[in-house]
Amino acid sequence: MMPKSHFRVISQLIEGGDPELSVSALADQLEWSTSHASRIISELEAYGCVQTKQSGREKLVSLREIEPIEQLEGLLTEYRHMDLPALIAGSGLQILYYLDQGRTATELAERSGVSQATVYRQLDDLQLVGIIGKSKSRYRLNEPFTVLVSIARGLFHQKHRREAGKHAAGLNFLWETHDEYLFACDSDISAEGFHLTGPAVFGEFGVPLLTRDRRHYFRTDRVTEVDPVELVCHALLIDDGSRYRTYCLLLIQKQDIDRRALRECAEHYHPEATIDLRGIVDGLIEYLETSGETTAESLPKWEEFKQTAREYEVTL
Repeated sequence: MMPKSHFRVISQLIEGGDPELSVSALADQLEWSTSHASRIISELEAYGCVQTKQSGREKLVSLREIEPIEQLEGLLTEYRHMDLPALIAGSGLQILYYLDQGRTATELAERSGVSQATVYRQLDDLQLVGIIGKSKSRYRLNEPFTVLVSIARGLFHQKHRREAGKHAAGLNFLWETHDEYLFACDSDISAEGFHLTGPAVFGEFGVPLLTRDRRHYFRTDRVTEVDPVELVCHALLIDDGSRYRTYCLLLIQKQDIDRRALRECAEHYHPEATIDLRGIVDGLIEYLETSGETTAESLPKWEEFKQTAREYEVTL
C-alpha cells in the first residue's frame, strides 16, 4: 500500500519539470523536513519507483523508467486539476487493483481486504470526479481512467519484484494479487513470509516428486505454512500438465484432503489465475470420486493411476 506521501513525491518529480532533484530541494518544494523526505524517498527506492545517486554532498533523486510510472505521468499531466495522488493513494490503490471489470462494493471489499465502509468512501470520491461510474450496483472505471488498473497492478508488481529480488535471483512470477504472490527462482529463501512450495514439498506429504525444476515460493501473511490443500493449488498454478495433475491426485488421496476445503482454496486462487483452476480442481475431485469414470484428456486411465498409486503406497 502506497501512502499519499509517496504519490506526492512522484507527482512533484513529474510536474516539477526537472527530471532530477536533490533531496533537499524536493523537501523544500513539498514543505517537508529533509529527514522526512529522505525516508519517503528510501521507501520509494525500495519499491523500485525512484532511483538516487550521489552528486558531491547532495543526493539526487529521479523517477525510474517503468511502465506504471510512465502511465501515471500521462494522467497527472493531463488532469492537473485533480488531486489524483490523494484519490489513488493507500487503500485506493488496492481497490483500483480489482476494478479490471465491473464489481460491487462488497466484491471490492472482499478482494482488496479494505473495509466496506472505506470502499464506499473511496468509490464515492472517485465517482464524484468522474473516474468511475455505477450501473446496477456495479462500479466500473470510465475512460480514460481504465489505465489506473494497470498502474495499480504495475506498482504492486514492482513492489513484489523488489521485495523478492532481495532474497532470490531469476524471478518468474506465476500468480499474484495485491498482497500475495507465487514465483519461481534460482535461490533458496529463508526470509520470513516466504514459504517453500511446489514440487520440492510433495515429499514432505508422502508423495515425492522428482523434478529438476527451480525452487518455488509463496509470499503471504495469510498462512503460516503450506499445507496439502494449498500445495495442490500451487502445483497446478506452476504446471497444470498431466504429470502434475497425476501427482496432485496422489496427494489428495494420500492426505485424504477435504474436498470442500480444496474447492474453497481453488476459489481463492482462481480469479487471478491464468488457468481454469476451479474447473481443474473440480475435475480432479470428480475423477477420484467416480473411480475414473468422469475423466479428462490430461488425466490418466484409471487402471494406470491405480498402478501408480500402488507404487506410492496410496490407497484408493
